[in-house]
Amino acid sequence: MQDNIYDYIAKAALAQYGIAQGECCFLAHSGSVTFCIKTQTKKFLLRIHRPISMLYSDVWQRPQVIESELLWLAALRNDTEIVVQEPVKNLQDKWVTQVLADETGEVFYCSLLHWIDGGNILNAQRTPQQAYQLGLLLARLHQHSSQWQLPQNFVRPAYDQNRLQAAFEALYPAVLQELISAEDYKTLEVAACQVQGMIETLGQEQNVWGLIHADLHEGNYLLHNEEFRPIDFALCGFGYYLYDMASSLQYLLPTVRPSFFEGYQTIRKLPEHYLQITEGFFLMALIDVLSFHVNNPQEHQGISESVPYIVKEHVPMYLEGESFLFEKY
Repeated sequence: MQDNIYDYIAKAALAQYGIAQGECCFLAHSGSVTFCIKTQTKKFLLRIHRPISMLYSDVWQRPQVIESELLWLAALRNDTEIVVQEPVKNLQDKWVTQVLADETGEVFYCSLLHWIDGGNILNAQRTPQQAYQLGLLLARLHQHSSQWQLPQNFVRPAYDQNRLQAAFEALYPAVLQELISAEDYKTLEVAACQVQGMIETLGQEQNVWGLIHADLHEGNYLLHNEEFRPIDFALCGFGYYLYDMASSLQYLLPTVRPSFFEGYQTIRKLPEHYLQITEGFFLMALIDVLSFHVNNPQEHQGISESVPYIVKEHVPMYLEGESFLFEKY
């Protein structure tokens, strides 16, 4: 699709927020098309919810699902000290804005968020203190999630056994493309089955299961005056709090992971056997990321390097009930 269609959609969307005069600067196109909007007094992030490829399920583009993400952001902004991007309602008092493309009659869904200051720390490893702060941040998110009364018609996808099964099956084309050996895939399947069995024992009580960010890696939080600020809640959904932690832990060095748990536990108590459970979810998070990248040729080398490592270093220890999280990256 032509880039200029997105310029048109952006301008048409901004008009529905009463922002006619504003500098509109394209940022990126991944899960959505994003623009930085600058007016004389404020900055905003405009999102056109149209992913760059079929890597994304269409569930994320449904207006009710988008609105639910915005409702949680608004609640976090109102109820907590966590600095998040506050969503903006349009002139019709709605969170999600519809724009009709003139030529095709296609509907595009857009949302507008207040800009927050901070920088990414992409090229350096987290220090123990930063890992501690990150654990603290996730605990605050989970604390809010476990106490928040969900609005009516709140809809977000779930990170459960079905999600793991779907991710594992989505990884299979990598075997056909010879990025992964059939033997390694089989070994991963044994691990995935054990993780599914573990999930079935957990239940979904509100102390273990609720709304989670699900994608809190270094690209999705900002550092501002030593304060961590979570961004990009586009993949948030219902899931296990320990899965959310495992999802973040995969991007931290093993040596700082104990600090992450320490930070978390200053606010929230962890369940019994939390390390063993987190390690199962760590494997689930890895499978999820790998399956997401299967259709992206730029990630193929990463997949063929990662899987043998996971199969050799993580899976045997997990299957034998030995802990690997503080030793293996």
